[in-house]
Amino acid sequence: MSIIWTRRVIIKASLLFNFCALTYVALHASNTSISVSDSELKSSEPVCPVGYTETLTSNGKTCTIPERNTDAVSEAEVDTDPNTTYQDVVSIDPLVTEKPPTPLFTCEGKSSEFRYGQRGSQYILYNYIRAKRQFKCDESITLTTHGDTSFLDNLVVLSQRWQGPISVSVYVPSSDYDDAIKIISYLRQCTVPEIEDFVTFHFVFDNRHMPKSILKLHTTQQGLPYFQSQTKVRTSDGKTIVKVTYHGDKNGKTELPTANCSLPAPWGSPPKQTYRNQKKLLYPVNVLRNVARESATTYYVFASDSELYPSPNIIPQFFDMLRRNESYLNLGKHRLFALPIFEVYSNQTVPDSKQELVKMLESGMAIPFHKKICASCHSIPRQKEWLKAPVKEGLSVFHVGKRHKPHHNWEPIFIGTREDPLYDERLSWEGRRDKMTQGYALCILDYDFMILDNAFLVHRPGVKVNKKDPVIGLISQKQNAYIKSTIVPELKVLYGSRPECWL
Repeated sequence: MSIIWTRRVIIKASLLFNFCALTYVALHASNTSISVSDSELKSSEPVCPVGYTETLTSNGKTCTIPERNTDAVSEAEVDTDPNTTYQDVVSIDPLVTEKPPTPLFTCEGKSSEFRYGQRGSQYILYNYIRAKRQFKCDESITLTTHGDTSFLDNLVVLSQRWQGPISVSVYVPSSDYDDAIKIISYLRQCTVPEIEDFVTFHFVFDNRHMPKSILKLHTTQQGLPYFQSQTKVRTSDGKTIVKVTYHGDKNGKTELPTANCSLPAPWGSPPKQTYRNQKKLLYPVNVLRNVARESATTYYVFASDSELYPSPNIIPQFFDMLRRNESYLNLGKHRLFALPIFEVYSNQTVPDSKQELVKMLESGMAIPFHKKICASCHSIPRQKEWLKAPVKEGLSVFHVGKRHKPHHNWEPIFIGTREDPLYDERLSWEGRRDKMTQGYALCILDYDFMILDNAFLVHRPGVKVNKKDPVIGLISQKQNAYIKSTIVPELKVLYGSRPECWL
């Protein structure tokens, strides 16, 4: 019993001693921290963060940001990840610690690598000639368009006004392929830098009108990329040697030909007659539209025609508008952002602002698009009010319209997404009304058309007039009958019907 009692006393004494010791340490630390004077705190020298330079001055040591050479980015600062965009590289700054702004929306990235494809009788070379700058899905808006070799010169103006990614499908049957290579080489090497920076080309040609040969611009076109393997083998005399085996095309991929920039532009004036025109081939306009749109790496796309020039600064103004009105991002509601379209006479220049456009309309130097061909096809809801509305800074939604009567023939050009209905690939450009079926589907699906106030499109200078062509007229009649007898019933099965939607 005495032993147990002694142990209890020792334990209690030990606990009491530990408590006293801890109390003394805490009180001593508190008194020490309080005893530091304000003057002592002020005189303490700063500890400079990594990347800053210590400088001795009359007031002591200070930390300054070292000057940096902004004309070049060192290799150590460049992210070598192939998925890094051009914008990522030029904005790298290890001294900035702020987090990037929260993305407006989430989306899935899309590959921009070369690949083969086929749609009906058309072979596709996707991403055949790629832009230098690549964009993630939430970084920009891709303008998607199309043309044959006679339309490619429009890319000079288009790329400068858009200042963002452009996806172009080029129709290149037979010898038109060779002409397209020459023109694109000249455009990239001899005109404006925006073409090489922003424009990606996809080639489309009919299997009944194949080019004689095509350039192997990508290693994946060779079947196997070129590489070598090494294996150790033993010779008959017992020696060990290394055997090198080559795989794939030893010459690797080819490059675009070098253009002679001292020569006149290869598209000429008037442009050379294309193989398509010589053979009177139908232009597969909706195949080209869909190829360009589906190849866009950004979530937002702007499907337009190559001769329609947009007003400047649409991309930054559009994203600024979304930040100010995040309700527009409600993905549960179908929305498109439509732009009004105009045309100017051939002796005029394309206006840069709405103020300039309104003045040209008032003076008769500009008119609504296709006014002399099909005025109702491109007249936006409340167009007169749009012209009279005061011009404000930035971009906003002027009016929310529908594709209902009297706008049931409206063929809107709009900023949409990769998820919107595609164009019917059975329709040709010569048959006319090639966008009407998509507009009808958008109406049945109850899309809202958010008409933008300060953004617009202007056709390449030159007012179009109605020219009667008996061959085109016959093709148009057949296509219109096919739309009504076949495509409309199919769309009703797919999407249902609405009494206010007409085609």
